[in-house]
Amino acid sequence: MPSLTPLLANFSANELGLLSSFGDSRAYQAEEIVIRQGDENDHLYLLLKGKLEVLQDVDGINKRVALLEAGDSLGEVSVFDPGPASATVRALDEAEVWLITRDSLDRLHAANPKVAYRLLSRITTCLSKRLRQMNDKVVDLVNR
Repeated sequence: MPSLTPLLANFSANELGLLSSFGDSRAYQAEEIVIRQGDENDHLYLLLKGKLEVLQDVDGINKRVALLEAGDSLGEVSVFDPGPASATVRALDEAEVWLITRDSLDRLHAANPKVAYRLLSRITTCLSKRLRQMNDKVVDLVNR
């Protein structure tokens, strides 16, 4: 698994090999659904190849809220708080993702706490950055 994502930056080849043994790699064709809004999800996804679009159903209309490219991650919240997916994610072209479940992260922690800690630390950093960005957007909206 190549280190294309900030979540995996500075992991050694051995650590990446260990991580890949606890997750799965999946390929998707153009227009194929990766995650469907409302479906239960407990996966963290790392986009290794291709592009994905994130869509939210607003009054029966799918609106694009994000475009993801190789190196991006998604589903970080679901690893900590499994539940219904907040959006649909669809492949725009051939795509490959690596995914890991919450249970697999628990098994990784039992096998190698240091690697699990580093991955979870990176996930929380990513979520913190997104929360700060969202807070900034809310403040901007309130001050308009």
